[in-house]
Amino acid sequence: MRLDEIKRNAAKALNITQFNDMQRAVAACRADQLVLLAPTGSGKTLAFATALLMRLGAPATHAMAVVIAPSRELAQQIHSVLRPLATGYKVAVMYGGSQFATEVSSIQGAVPQIVIATPGRLLDHLNRHTLDIAQATALVVDEYDKTLELGFQDEVSRIVRRMRARKFTALTSATPIAEMPPFIHADKAEVINAGDIATAPQLTVIEVPSAVPDKLDTLAALLRTGLGQAMVFVNHRESAERVVRGLRERGIAAALYHGGLEQQRREMAVAAFRAHAVPVLVATDLAARGLDIAGVDAVVHYHLPVDEQAWTHRNGRTARAGATGNVYVITGPDEALASYIRPDHPLYPAMDAGTAPVETQWTLLYINAGKHQKVSRGDIAGFVMKQCGMAKEDVGLITVAADYSTVAVRPADAPRVIAAARAAKLKGQRVRVTPIS
Repeated sequence: MRLDEIKRNAAKALNITQFNDMQRAVAACRADQLVLLAPTGSGKTLAFATALLMRLGAPATHAMAVVIAPSRELAQQIHSVLRPLATGYKVAVMYGGSQFATEVSSIQGAVPQIVIATPGRLLDHLNRHTLDIAQATALVVDEYDKTLELGFQDEVSRIVRRMRARKFTALTSATPIAEMPPFIHADKAEVINAGDIATAPQLTVIEVPSAVPDKLDTLAALLRTGLGQAMVFVNHRESAERVVRGLRERGIAAALYHGGLEQQRREMAVAAFRAHAVPVLVATDLAARGLDIAGVDAVVHYHLPVDEQAWTHRNGRTARAGATGNVYVITGPDEALASYIRPDHPLYPAMDAGTAPVETQWTLLYINAGKHQKVSRGDIAGFVMKQCGMAKEDVGLITVAADYSTVAVRPADAPRVIAAARAAKLKGQRVRVTPIS
């Protein structure tokens, strides 16, 4: 594809009218091997998508490019950026947790030219001969510091060996690794390090001392100071569940996100947070990569990160695309900060801030119909406004998934919408609407 076509698509579909310095540097790169080091939130997905598309010829009848990502969330995020850019190409996304048969059905009629996948699921397709990447000429490994960790390396190496026609390789991440596996063949790569360009995040790091090892009361007091939309990171799934319970008991609505939850529960947690139906998303480091959520005001390290990579990727959820953001590090009485954590100043939130519930602007409602039922965001907005007599400004974020949808409404309007769904049809079909707790 031509660069001007990619830019037109970016402006039309992504509302990006101008490439930043890093994206321009990647677009100008003509090397066959590329390593892109860029902060999370700097626009590196658009950058590597541009480099990839510029190297593809006319759409063929076989897979032409492969993009590997370490998690389903990151694969989905890449798909949301790459697909609208790649006009004329079929783009497929594959990951564990989705129905394998559904993926096979989607690629049997027309083979995708661009495949975005997690390593295990892609290898599953290759082993079952439902997909062939032998003629693919371009490979992108996103978040390669994670994807090439021990445990993924064997899968990725077997995938790479199948790409016998590979001519272009791009590796991207916010953090480098000490030694590149030899099977990647990136020993002559051109390195673009965008860490110090203008798109780097502007973070203020604040230490929040806790007088006791149990930090829940300190966290609640911190959140009551008015952080806005905050992502709280913990190191274990059990801790995430405990923190969510503790915050809810203290009158602070919080959503839960970790790898032990079913995919739909994770998606709805993110939808509630995006819609401002909850002010807090408590998560493990699974959420530190791949979740592109606009308007995250603060990142809170409830547990100290396990290493500098975790620190970098957690912080990348705020201050995206060169914006500003606050990072809070809660420290217990016996905890010392690693050398890479350098606070700008401390904060001692008032521990007697009260126990009144933290009010939320929106309530998120679940609708048991989605894309497979031919329901669109416009259908849902029209239904809510027509059947309930609500103004446009009283309808918040609407998301439409494969078999369900969500809509944010004012808390006072939620009972009306639920009642309307019992008496009326959405696009000619009966639907069930329930609040997401």
